[in-house]
Amino acid sequence: MKRVFSTGSKLITGLMLLLVAGAVMAKNTPPASYVKPGIDLSVYTKVMVRPLNMDNIEILKPVWEQDNDEEWSFNPEDRTTIQEWFLDAMQSELETKGGYALVSEAADDVLRIEVELLSITPYVKPGTSQSDSEYVISTLGSGDVVVSAEFRDSTTRELLVLMEGERPIGEKYKELSRENHIKNVKGLFAKWGKKIREALDKANNE
Repeated sequence: MKRVFSTGSKLITGLMLLLVAGAVMAKNTPPASYVKPGIDLSVYTKVMVRPLNMDNIEILKPVWEQDNDEEWSFNPEDRTTIQEWFLDAMQSELETKGGYALVSEAADDVLRIEVELLSITPYVKPGTSQSDSEYVISTLGSGDVVVSAEFRDSTTRELLVLMEGERPIGEKYKELSRENHIKNVKGLFAKWGKKIREALDKANNE
């Protein structure tokens, strides 16, 4: 599978390796690493969403850039914006569409959600723009992200569900641009919010 390609006469990044994770990334959500036996999510009608944790995120190069000595870094100024996109997606999917109020105080009917981004593997160096090349560059999404999500009772902090895994940031070939990167990230957050909403809906309708 090629993650990055050029419509010019030669490939920008060369031949990409087949990714073992391809089969996993085709799924809609990472598998749960832990689920509390006998869990009953129907008791939760409100949600406390903690700010997206990006404190220790690692920037990893894709396999086809491993021999590139350039340092890849993440712009700290982007963190606040990305956290806002995450909260906006959770609010839209959980509160607006699902009716699960987002609250800041713990209570017996409040589910606490904490999501941490552990690493990100961009398919091209952060900051690269289409104008940097004489070719039209397209990528299958913007990269991969390794995430850890904890779902806890807000009063006892007891762990109810733990989900960890690698997810693609976008799943369609698009031309390299900041606008498409933004759409891919927002789309990933919206998908997460939708899956949480559907899990709560299922629990409350059983």
